[in-house]
Amino acid sequence: MLPASLIHSAEYLLKTGPSIILGVVLAELLVSLGWFYKFDFLVKPITNYAHLKKECGVSFLTAFASTSSANASLKSMYDGGIIKEDELIIASVLNSFPAIVMHWRTLLPILVPLLGTTGIIYVGLITFVGFVKTLIVLIVGHFLLEEKEVRFEDFEKKEPPALKTAFKESLGTSKKTIIRIFKVMIPVTILVFVLTDLGVFDTLGSYLEPVSAYLPVPVEGLPVIAALFASHLAAYTLASNLMEQGILSGIEVIIVLLVGNIVTSLGTLRIYIPHYVGIFGPKIGMKTILISQTLRIFVMLGITGVILIVF
Repeated sequence: MLPASLIHSAEYLLKTGPSIILGVVLAELLVSLGWFYKFDFLVKPITNYAHLKKECGVSFLTAFASTSSANASLKSMYDGGIIKEDELIIASVLNSFPAIVMHWRTLLPILVPLLGTTGIIYVGLITFVGFVKTLIVLIVGHFLLEEKEVRFEDFEKKEPPALKTAFKESLGTSKKTIIRIFKVMIPVTILVFVLTDLGVFDTLGSYLEPVSAYLPVPVEGLPVIAALFASHLAAYTLASNLMEQGILSGIEVIIVLLVGNIVTSLGTLRIYIPHYVGIFGPKIGMKTILISQTLRIFVMLGITGVILIVF
C-alpha cells in the first residue's frame, strides 16, 4: 500500500513540480526584466476592476498555460511582499477560469465522440459556471480590496539587466520560495495519496452516494452519478450508452452530469489539496480551496436549477 502511494506521489510531483519551479523562477525573471508591465494592457480591465495589482494580471495570463506556474508566481509575489493574502486568494480563484478553458483539450476529445452535441453543450455549461464564478470574484475584489493607483514610473526608468544577469538573479531569489513550497507540498501529497489508496475518499463518497436517490434526476441516470465517484471517463461512457439506447435524452444527460458534479465535489479534494496546500501552505491553501469550491457549487446549483425549471 505504502510503496504504491509513494510511487503515485512521485509521479504527481514529477508532473507538477517542474511547472511550479518554472512559475516561481519566471515570476522573478519577469520582475527583473520589467516585463510585468509590458503585458498590462491585456488584463488591465480585470485587474483595475478587481483592484488587483498588475502582477496578478500576468499570473492570470500564465494560468492559460499552467495553473501551477501561475499560482506559484502568486506565492512568490506574496513572499516578496508585492501582494497581500486577500489579493493572493482572489487572484488564485481567478486563475481557475483559464484552467477550465485549457481543460477543453482533454474534455472535448472524450466528450465529443461519446456524447456529440450534448458533450459540447455540457462543456459550454461547465465553462459558463467558471465564467460566472470569475465575475463574482471580480465583484468581490472590487468591493473588498482598496482601490489603488499604482505607479511604476521609477521602476520603468531603470535600465533592465541583461537576460543572463536577470536569470541568475531570479534563480537566487526563487530558491527560498521553491524550498518553502516543496517542504509543505511533498508531505501533503504523500498523505493525500496514502488516504486515497486506503479508500478514505471513496468511503466519503459512498456516504454521499445514497443521497443520489433523492436528486432531481431520472432514476436511469443514477448509475452515471455513481460512476462519477470512480471515474469521469466511465461516467461519460455509461451516459453515452444510455443516450444511444434512448433511455436518457441529451438534456437529461446534461442534468445528470451537472448534478453528479455537485454530489461528487468532495472527491475533487484529492486533486486540489496537494496543489493549493502545497503551493500556498495549509492556511491560505485550504481557505482558497473552500472559497473556490463553495462558489463553484453554488453557481452550478443555480445554473442546474434554471435548466430544471426551463426543461
